[in-house]
Amino acid sequence: MSCLRHKSFRAEGGAALVVAMLVFALVAALMVGLQRDFTLTLQRGTHQLFSEQAWAYLMGAEGLAALALQADSRADARAEVAADHLGEVWAQPPTPYPLDAGGWMSGRIEDLQGRLNLNLLAETQSVGQATPNANDKGDAEDVEEDLGTGNQPQQTATALSDDSTNRWNTAQKMFIRLLQALGEASLPLEEAMALTDAVTDFIDRDAERRLNGAEEGEYRYADYPYLPANRALASVSELRAVRGMTEPVYRALAPLVTVWPETSSRLNILTCPLPVLRSVNGDDQLFPLAEMEAQRLDELRREGEIGTVADLLADPAFEGQSMGQLEPLLDIRSDWFLLDATVELVERERHLFSVLHRLPDATVAVFRSEGEL
Repeated sequence: MSCLRHKSFRAEGGAALVVAMLVFALVAALMVGLQRDFTLTLQRGTHQLFSEQAWAYLMGAEGLAALALQADSRADARAEVAADHLGEVWAQPPTPYPLDAGGWMSGRIEDLQGRLNLNLLAETQSVGQATPNANDKGDAEDVEEDLGTGNQPQQTATALSDDSTNRWNTAQKMFIRLLQALGEASLPLEEAMALTDAVTDFIDRDAERRLNGAEEGEYRYADYPYLPANRALASVSELRAVRGMTEPVYRALAPLVTVWPETSSRLNILTCPLPVLRSVNGDDQLFPLAEMEAQRLDELRREGEIGTVADLLADPAFEGQSMGQLEPLLDIRSDWFLLDATVELVERERHLFSVLHRLPDATVAVFRSEGEL
């Protein structure tokens, strides 16, 4: 009997040990889980805290940009000739600014009216200009005849015939020239005209396909069907959806074009980048201004020799050319700007694009994006 009792005690002790080990394992697993959840919650809270702090700094940068633009506006009001140019304070290169929280902030202001406005491509043609549809072959044949073998250099000053330029409005001609002035991503004239037709068809509200354009039918029956915008573009990134647009061309084009404002936009000749300056040429020209000429004009405007639209158009580079259609699209004043600001805190970076509209008594943010414009 004593032997059986002894065995029973040993069995009960072994079971208790197993139960204790199971309880310990469960408690240990629970503690690990709690620690993991606590760590994740702490990381989320820390990330949210620094994210909100970074956003506050970005809003501060936006406020500083608005103050700078308003100060420039007051200075222009006292000047004999009000102008926005690359020598002003707001146009200077960005300087990183150290933050008390540990990190840095930088921002730069760009003139959106120094870019070519895409929404002007779909504006109604001027008097005497006609927009042919896909069935009109006369203009295509005229262009081919004017181009000859198609190997005419981009910098040529030879104007095409009236028949080959009448179907384009002034902004479309500028866009054709710009597409030929993109450096390594530049397009030949024929491809530039075709892509201009495609972009115009993508924006305009009608269903009439231009000579080399694409309307709903072409997009609906593509490998991945979708529809064209048929409205003013809200973002430059919409260009990616245009038939014929390639990634190299888009990457080169994106910093040179804008969609702001939607209407009544003029190009500031004192702030536009060199490729956009090359898009300024005679009314009967589809080729861009020669690069050397554009560089010379750029130097003259930086030195103050070119301070008005009249100064630019009086330059020998445009001697003997008709500029009557182009002149109304040019200006030396700007009201639309882009703030490109970045904040880095604790190895976390946050970026802001803010579209600023300068009014007589205030500068307001009309659009914000942390991605592409």
